[in-house]
Amino acid sequence: MILGKNTCLELAEKTIKEALNLGATQAEARIQTYTSYLTRFANSIIHQNVGETNVSLILRFIYGKKISTVSINEVTLEAIRKLAETGLKIAKVSEEDPEFISLPEPQPIKPLEGIFVKETAECTADMRAEMVKELIDEAHAYSSKVKAVAGALSTTVMEFSVANSLGVRAYTVGTMANLSTNIISRENDSEGFGYAGDVSLNVNELKPAELGREAAERSVGSLGAKTIEPGEYEVILEPYAVITALGYTRSGFSAQSYMDGTSFMNDLINKKAFSEKFTLWDDGRDLRGIPTPFDVEGIPKRKIMLVEEGVPKSLVYDSYTAHKEGKKSTGHATGYIPMPTNLFMKTGDSTKEEMIKETKKGLLVTRFHYVRYVHQRKLVITGMTRDGTWYIENGEIKYPVRNLRFTDSLLRTYANMELVGREVKRSRGAVAPAVKAKIFRFTGVTKY
Repeated sequence: MILGKNTCLELAEKTIKEALNLGATQAEARIQTYTSYLTRFANSIIHQNVGETNVSLILRFIYGKKISTVSINEVTLEAIRKLAETGLKIAKVSEEDPEFISLPEPQPIKPLEGIFVKETAECTADMRAEMVKELIDEAHAYSSKVKAVAGALSTTVMEFSVANSLGVRAYTVGTMANLSTNIISRENDSEGFGYAGDVSLNVNELKPAELGREAAERSVGSLGAKTIEPGEYEVILEPYAVITALGYTRSGFSAQSYMDGTSFMNDLINKKAFSEKFTLWDDGRDLRGIPTPFDVEGIPKRKIMLVEEGVPKSLVYDSYTAHKEGKKSTGHATGYIPMPTNLFMKTGDSTKEEMIKETKKGLLVTRFHYVRYVHQRKLVITGMTRDGTWYIENGEIKYPVRNLRFTDSLLRTYANMELVGREVKRSRGAVAPAVKAKIFRFTGVTKY
């Protein structure tokens, strides 16, 4: 389902008009549509093909300093009228927000070419099935020990528009393709697990055979895992683990978290806090990720340097937090709190093999799983390793190990980064390389 620019903006304007006619002092309307198709596979066969289309209309109703946010999943004129009436009712009984000043004024938005890829939008179930078959065949060809290949391939068209009563008018449409796989290998009584995945604007950029082989190598290589004692080890984090770590780091760059006193930036902004090898930025216009030209308030995206050679530099703002400090939004509104959502970590010049050679006693970790905050301001997280963990001694991988629980501060990890990889992996929210750190704390052992 693609409504098109004119239709989306007309519906948004009608929604705003209904709200203003009911007494709203300001109003904002957001319309999002998506069409997504999914091919899911397990036990090395495709078992599900599904498709979904949806439309959502979200109204932010401003009544003085009282604010309500209401939504519907239809865009008829009658539904829009009822939505505005509901917005008014809820706003009237809401408490005033004394810190609210205004919705944002419009800013010029530079067009972003290349985010809609026709091949992704027109990818059929047969095409997805061929890609899945390629992945499965490559995984089984790698070794007879590969017993079960699972995963999913999705293609999505996303359309988004936003307008407000101050003149903001923005529209974009883009595509995304996502392929991931988990593979189980068996030998005698031992099971091994491996993972690989990728995301792209263009479904043709995904490489099913390479992903199948990558996951199969990890799965077979993790057979016969041994138990080791928890403790502090050197660590090599594959890009998948780094991406998860960055996902738990990004809230620290939020101006709202900083104002609340829950951000590590409260202690470290503009200080030499991390390794010089750690540089991180947010860029919603970079086509290497999954970009978008503007945020959910219609404010244009731009590159923001977050950490430069180990020094935390910047916070990101939406209009609400920006107005508190007499600033302009940086284009990072999410509908919740401002957040960097298109992270890029600077690559280094090391290969994984070189990282292993530089490790005296450490662990190679593929992924983090079931991660939670322990202390958000100190960026202490806990979770488990998953889908391949290996013990390294004197520059060589000795054997796979059973998964471990970890509890450590990512601030310490970033401070102790020694090497950074030259190759990256992509997710919807981050592009990152592998990292080697001097020390990482593992606190327990799992049973698998």
